Amino acid sequence: MLICGGNHQLILLGANDAVLPLETTSQHVPIETYKENLNKIINDPRVRAHNPKILLVTPPPADEIRLKELDMAQGHAQAIRSSAVSASYAEKAREVARENPGVVLVDLWQAIMGEAISMAPGDYQPGGPWLGSPENGKQGGLTTLLPDGLHMGGEGYKVFFDEIKAHIGQDIVPDERGDYVLPEWRVVNPPKVALAPPVRVSLG
Repeated sequence: MLICGGNHQLILLGANDAVLPLETTSQHVPIETYKENLNKIINDPRVRAHNPKILLVTPPPADEIRLKELDMAQGHAQAIRSSAVSASYAEKAREVARENPGVVLVDLWQAIMGEAISMAPGDYQPGGPWLGSPENGKQGGLTTLLPDGLHMGGEGYKVFFDEIKAHIGQDIVPDERGDYVLPEWRVVNPPKVALAPPVRVSLG
């Protein structure tokens, strides 16, 4: 996700880059390449020419427990995302923010995980395995915040909005857009192996 509005640029990338490099996946981006890509976007002369306020958002956690269920139902042999790997991509985004003066870090990983823990405090022991990891075995509030284990639901987006609202002004006007200019990721990176149709998740 790359959003420009007013004099702000919000960058949220990494959840799909962190896909495990399996025979049935095609989106994996090595973590150091992920870091290089973030730096290229942040320091692109066409971006810097506008002197924007850059908000670099960490990818959110991954609920590996839920993902394993859904991924295997689609024909994968295992979960195609790992809680630990997703956490490492979030840490890499933090590293990029530290190394680029003026870039504002929005720690969505920490915000989502913190809210998930507060929703079910008994499911997490301080210093122990994170919610959603096989080592923990419990999902806590991630079941509400990330209904399919990856994408934020309504409550997750509320957490996201609360994290960014302090950094944005009132000059951002919603952009009415028609057709997408760039192709969908499935066109750019078609699956290597045909899988079953995606499982639809009811949020009701």
